[in-house]
Amino acid sequence: MEFAKILFNQVLIMFLLLAVGYLLFKIRFITADAANQITKIVLHVVTPALILNTYQMDYDPALAWNMLLGFGLSAGALGIAILISNLARIKSGSTLCIERFAIVFSNCGFMAVPLVNALFGEVGVFYCNTYITVYNILVWTYGVALMTDGAAKNETGNSSHRVTSLFKRFLTPTMICIVLGLICYFFQIKFPAPVKTTVEYIASMNTPLAMLVSGMYLAQNNLFDALKKFRTYYVVLLKCFVVPLVVLAVFCFLPLDDTLFTTILIASACPSASNSLLFAALYGQDIKTASNAFTLTTLFSIISIPLIILIKGMLG
Repeated sequence: MEFAKILFNQVLIMFLLLAVGYLLFKIRFITADAANQITKIVLHVVTPALILNTYQMDYDPALAWNMLLGFGLSAGALGIAILISNLARIKSGSTLCIERFAIVFSNCGFMAVPLVNALFGEVGVFYCNTYITVYNILVWTYGVALMTDGAAKNETGNSSHRVTSLFKRFLTPTMICIVLGLICYFFQIKFPAPVKTTVEYIASMNTPLAMLVSGMYLAQNNLFDALKKFRTYYVVLLKCFVVPLVVLAVFCFLPLDDTLFTTILIASACPSASNSLLFAALYGQDIKTASNAFTLTTLFSIISIPLIILIKGMLG
C-alpha cells in the first residue's frame, strides 16, 4: 500500500508537469515546431545520456544476472501484449493495426524511465533499459510489419533498400547508447569526472522535459473528441489494465528480484507509445485513432499504474 501511494504521488507529479506542457502549448508560448525540436532533444540527447549514466555503475554479478533476466521478462511481457492484441477480437477495419500497435507498445521511454528513476534510482533505469532494448527491436520489426500490413507502403525500391532503411532507423541514439553502455559496464570503462558530471546534468532533465513534451502532444489533440470515441475505451481497458494484469499474473509466482519485476511491470503498464502517432503518419494510417489512444491511455494511466502496483503488493 505504501509503495503504491509513493508511486501515485510520483505519477501525480509527472501529470502536473504534463499539465504545464499542455498549458504552455495552449497559450501558444510553445509552437508545434518547438515541441518537435524539444522531442528530438529528449529522444536523441537526454534519454541516451540517462542510459549511459546508469551503466557507469560498478559491476555487480547480481545486477548483471537480473539484467539478463530482464531481457527475457521484457520479451515475455511484450509477447503477452501481442497475444492479447490479437485475441481481443477488436472489430476489423482500417484502424485495427493502429489499435493493436497502441495496445502492444507503451510509452516506456517517456513514462517508465522517469517513474523507475524516481522510485529505484539508477538500478531501476538499468533494468528498464532491458525493456527499452526489446521494445526497440520489436517496434522496428513487428511494429513496422503491423503498420504496413494491408496498407499502402510509402517506401519504394527493392527489398535490400528497405532492409537498409530499416537498419538505419533501428540505429537510434538510444540503441547505440545501450550498446555502448553495456560495453562500459562489463569492461568497467568509467568516464572522466567532467564528462560524467556533464552526462549527469543532461540526464537529470529527462523527467521534466519528457513530461512537458507529452503535455504539448496532448494539447495538440482534441480531448473531447477522444472522450466521445467509445471504441477507444476498449483499447484503454486492454492497454492500461488487461495487459499489465496478465503480465502480473504470469510473472508474480516466479522467484524474481522485486525491483526488476516492478520495473518491467511499470514499463508494460505505461500508456500507449507516442510512437503510434509518428508511425501512423509515416505509414499513412489513421492519425486520429492513434491520437485518441495516446490521449486516453495517458489520462487513465494516472489511475491504472498505481492500481496495478497496489494489486502486486497485495499479492505479496
